[in-house]
Amino acid sequence: MLIAIPAVYFLFVAGEFAAMTHMTLTLTQRGASAFWVGALASALWLGILASSLLAHRAVESFGHARVFVAATALSLLALLTLPWHANATAWMAATATLGIGGGLVWVAGESWLAEAAPRERRGLYIGLFETSVGLGLMAGPAVVHLCLQWEAPPLWVAVALMACGGLAALPLLRAPAPGDALRRHGEPPSRAAEPAAWRPVALPLAAVAVASGLMESGVSSLLPSISMRLGFDMAAAALLGTVIGAGSALLQGPFGWLADRAGLVRAMALAWAVVLTTLATLLAAAQEPQRVLWAVGFVLAGVGGAVYTLVVIELGHRLGGSGLVRAMGLLVTAYTVGTTAGPALGGWLFDAAGLAGLAAALLGVGAIGAALTARALWEAPTARPASGR
Repeated sequence: MLIAIPAVYFLFVAGEFAAMTHMTLTLTQRGASAFWVGALASALWLGILASSLLAHRAVESFGHARVFVAATALSLLALLTLPWHANATAWMAATATLGIGGGLVWVAGESWLAEAAPRERRGLYIGLFETSVGLGLMAGPAVVHLCLQWEAPPLWVAVALMACGGLAALPLLRAPAPGDALRRHGEPPSRAAEPAAWRPVALPLAAVAVASGLMESGVSSLLPSISMRLGFDMAAAALLGTVIGAGSALLQGPFGWLADRAGLVRAMALAWAVVLTTLATLLAAAQEPQRVLWAVGFVLAGVGGAVYTLVVIELGHRLGGSGLVRAMGLLVTAYTVGTTAGPALGGWLFDAAGLAGLAAALLGVGAIGAALTARALWEAPTARPASGR
């Protein structure tokens, strides 16, 4: 189960972002503004935001496995509607529905894994889950690139990938509940699970998640489209999307491992230092960015996403039971607020002030996020023997 959940999520995200990459690049090729392209990406995150608000109730009522499998099926149905038309407005509605299913899959799968994993290896397994996201983000644009080379229909290939994920999810209906898995590892199944106990832990970390989402999506969702406006063709832009996904795939696991070995505070400090340095580099090279776009996309997708990964690890250390599910729902909601606003705001900033304006705004968001993180971690309650820091 600890391996199956990330594997299913990889196929899910690969199908989802193959479709998203195809749609955003198609709109760019048609001459749509950066704002409109960003709005399509925001529609996905708006659906995730809507479902994440109620995900904890669904999980508490039906269990992790049923929600995980049913939400995968819902997303597959939404994805099935996309190849039948090329209407941007209809794409927007289907993308929002795709996000609704995706939000449920995200909360159910991530909270299930965070509670079921043994404490001493929680960073490893959460890092593996986030690595599966990165691999999916890498595979989705790569599929579009290959489809362009082979003249295959990208949206139908995206449907096939998600269908494989849905089939692979079915055996999870027989998987043990998180508490049963914890008992097999010799760990008590509930820690700070009372309804009110999770809020003081989760609220400061949720503020960090908003900043992380704004910063990460403002770059990763828009860079392929921006690259086309700077002279890249569609195939090269899709390849840039693959590089962005590769960063997320290759850099999430090491930060989870570092949190297990060196402590969460050191891992988080390193992550923010790398993010701020990378954003400063993008700002400095904004007039001739072609030389740095590949590296910036790779690093920000990976290390920017690692900030969220480290927050999830901290929640897994400090909460359990219904408290963890509720906190995870809040965390996904907060992160999604940032990722929903990021693409549209980033597109508007690029249209109005160019890459320099976008990079300066993201650097400011990164600085705020680093300050919020320092406050959340250093001013947290001290009686936390399970935090591993």
